[in-house]
Order: sequence, then C-alpha cells, then structure tokens
Amino acid sequence: MADIDEREFFELLRRHRTFVLTTHVNPDGDALGSEIALARLIPEVSGPDAEVRIVNRDGVPELLSFLDPTHSIEVFGKERHAGPIRDADVVICLDNSDTGRLGEVHDAIRASSAIKACVDHHPDPDPFWDLLFVDEGVSCTAEIVHDLFRSRGVEPGREAAIAMYIALVSDTGRFRFANTGDRAFEMAAELVRSGASPAEAYSQLEERLSEDHLSFLGHVLAGAELRAEGRIMILRAPQALLSRHRMAGVDLGELINLALRSETARVTALFREVGPSQTKVSLRSKGRLDVNRLAREHGGGGHRNASGILLDVALEDAIERVSPDLEKLVG
Repeated sequence: MADIDEREFFELLRRHRTFVLTTHVNPDGDALGSEIALARLIPEVSGPDAEVRIVNRDGVPELLSFLDPTHSIEVFGKERHAGPIRDADVVICLDNSDTGRLGEVHDAIRASSAIKACVDHHPDPDPFWDLLFVDEGVSCTAEIVHDLFRSRGVEPGREAAIAMYIALVSDTGRFRFANTGDRAFEMAAELVRSGASPAEAYSQLEERLSEDHLSFLGHVLAGAELRAEGRIMILRAPQALLSRHRMAGVDLGELINLALRSETARVTALFREVGPSQTKVSLRSKGRLDVNRLAREHGGGGHRNASGILLDVALEDAIERVSPDLEKLVG
C-alpha cells in the first residue's frame, strides 16, 4: 500500500489504457457522481483510446437514474465482468476503501493482476489497495475529482458537472452538514458555470417522490420512537412495510435527514430490515456528535454526521445492540 498525490495519480492514468471504476454497494450520489466524472476525465489524461468501464455491485437507484441516461453503468455479473476486471490495467474504487462494502466485486478485484487504486475522503482507509489517493479534508470524493479537472485544465462538460454537483449536494446534506466549507461553495459555483443547474438538481432529488414513497415516509415517521428524553429518534423500516409501498432498493437517506429536523433529536437512527437476520443501520447526527466512531465500533463507517452499519441480526435485535451506544453518545 502506498499513498499517492495528485501528480502520481495523473501519472498512473497516463501510463495505462484500460480502467475499471467501481464503488460501494448501494451507491449514493457521491459514489456515482465521482465515477461518472472520473470516467470523463481519464481519456483526457490517458489518451482517446483509453477504455473505461464502470462496474458496480448494485444498479443506479431510481432517484439518481437521471445521472446515467445512456445506462453506461454496469451491474456486476461474474460471467460478464470477471474477465474484464482481471485483464484491466487499473481498477479504481471511488468513495470507498472498505473491501467489505464491495460485495461480490471484491473477489473479482482480488483475483485481478490490475493495479488496485482507491480515491476516497473517508478516514482509516483499508490497506488492501496498492495505491491510496485519499483526502479526508474535502467535503466529498467528487471534490477530489473536481480538483483533478482543475489541475489538468479540462472543462468537465455538462454531464460530468451535473454528476459532481449531485455528489456535492448529497454528501453535504444540501450544504447543511458540518463538512460544508468555502471550498464546497467554490466548487458549486464552478460546476454551475460548467453547466450544472441547481434548480434541475433540486427538482430531480426532491420533487420526484411517488405516492407510495410519501405514504411510506408517513408510516415510518408516525412510528418513530424517542429515547433519551427525545435526543435519540429510532426509525423502523421492516420488510413488510418496504414491500407494501414498493420501496425495495430505494435510498432512504433523506428520510433520516428529515427526522433530524426534530427540535429535540440529536441523533436519528434508521433500522432497515434487509433480510430475516440482517439489518442496515443508517445514522445521522447534529453538531459535533460523531456517529462515525460509533459505526466503526460495529463494523461500519462513514462520516462524523452520517454513517452506516450492516448487522447480521434481526431488526429489533439490531436496535437493542446499537441503542446503548447511541445513549452514551448523546450523554
């Protein structure tokens, strides 16, 4: 494992021709936006004959489908993709260094002779990668990619600009998380000049909820459980409710952010039933409360104010396992 800087990353791109880009399971706005933008930049550095494929374990969520109108992002299949990943010159994982969050793609990457690089902004990167291009001080992984465009003097174009803008607004919580600094607003301004539309982004992200989705939100919020004198809000999303409202595979990040608008809540935790004995836990916090540290103690990770965990236990057991640490966190 070796840490590399921007110059060394450009050299990596310049010296090779075939690339596979990937990211974590259930890709979010930053993951997808970073992939789409880097795929646009690589031929500008490697050369017009560069071959770039984006291969993820999971497909693009419906809410973010507008980012990939040509359906160029591929869903991993062992028979179809093990060969291309094995034969690639370079595999680059964006917005994630944790091999446990790669799903089945991990085995294909491990078996590959490709140079394995990671571009990320999360703390404590996994030593699995040959090369690490990590900057924990940026607001999102797409900010690293955007800086590469700037350094190279390449205009990203409208598609990549929109992708990076969505990544930025996603990981800053619509510019309200603590990671929103002056660099984030400077990046936003530059992306708008490159063709990103804040009005279009808002419309795509916030004004496309179905009746099923709205009804689902109402059921989950109505069943919210308050603990620690209201400082903790517990939300439940069992499989039966998800199925009834056709919410399978839908990103519920904004549901947690909505719940955090409670006057008393300092932390919100959404427990989503993935299977009979598996639960996904999504955490959000206000101010300096560090849910990332809590998540890492349970095998997860993320950011200080937004993190996640995947537990191999039933939903109610997951609540009882995590709740004591939530109560310690809010004091």
